[in-house]
Amino acid sequence: MSTTNVSSIKKNDANNIVPAILGGPQTRKTKIFYGRQWINEDDVKAVAETLTSDYITCGPKVDEFELKLAAFCGAKYAVAVTNDTSALHIACVAAGIGPGDEIITTPLTFMASANCALYCGAKPVFADVNPKTYQIDPDDIERKMTERTIDSDTIRTFTRSFKATVSEK
Repeated sequence: MSTTNVSSIKKNDANNIVPAILGGPQTRKTKIFYGRQWINEDDVKAVAETLTSDYITCGPKVDEFELKLAAFCGAKYAVAVTNDTSALHIACVAAGIGPGDEIITTPLTFMASANCALYCGAKPVFADVNPKTYQIDPDDIERKMTERTIDSDTIRTFTRSFKATVSEK
């Protein structure tokens, strides 16, 4: 890994912009929020009813949710998990991701995007974020791909078996 001597870079040289982490200018004036939720009184009532019932983690509400989710998605089955971290983990297991594989993800995300690979023994590889879109940079994904990267053909084959759609843009 090479290092950059910050004092040797001219601040007004357009080809050598000093990153904020190295003392350069701040790139954003506003915070990028992780997420926002919309919770209404019906949601609060449904949660309170469940919390005061005999079932909290695996009861009739879970079954009801899975059936409604499967119907909504047009799937035979749906499995509820505790959180997105668990969902990503079981998706990696179902895709056959394991030791020796590499998963490319963005560093501008919740850490579960990388941890799901680690849980399966795979290696997370971070592709840069496009500063204009704040999305993962497709060109950097291509640069980071190796023979150990789970390729898009594998992803397409896996998702086709579940009639899922993959957006590659």
